[in-house]
Amino acid sequence: MIGGAPRSGKSILAQQFAAQQRIGWISTDVLKEVLKVNDDSGLQGQWNAEAEAITAAAVWFFPYLERFVWGINSLADDYLIEGVHFLPAQVNRLSAQYPIRTVFLGCSQMTIERFDQFPGRSRGYANLSEAMRRRIADDIPLWSEFIMQEARQLGYPYIDMRFDFLSRLSEAEAVLTADTN
Repeated sequence: MIGGAPRSGKSILAQQFAAQQRIGWISTDVLKEVLKVNDDSGLQGQWNAEAEAITAAAVWFFPYLERFVWGINSLADDYLIEGVHFLPAQVNRLSAQYPIRTVFLGCSQMTIERFDQFPGRSRGYANLSEAMRRRIADDIPLWSEFIMQEARQLGYPYIDMRFDFLSRLSEAEAVLTADTN
């Protein structure tokens, strides 16, 4: 599992790692979009990077994630799930039942220039107003700090993608391929 703050490189890492390992992967963004078909009133529709909102969204999403992990566990030996919709606490709960390797990514410094320079995999970011892009850029370090604290508290690896993005991607990949025996 690859979790963490928005715009930290989770999808890029997932795509590269899944291709190298020849395993399937899914973004929690896709799972959340499928849930929108059911018009579930629990879905958060607006950007909110406050710790309470991040936690509430992850708690709401957990039963769906848990069910997906249960299902995919019966179909594949290895599979990758990435996204912002789970926290170290949810991985901790899942790891009680399933063997999981995980890494969390964040970015302790984000500027509007960096935000615009690296549009990421999510196409929705491209059409945002400047005010919204600035708000997200300002919130990413706060979101990252929240993830980092919880990951460290629960003993999960956290990698700050602020500098030397390619080296940090390699570091995260090494976490996922480390021999756990």
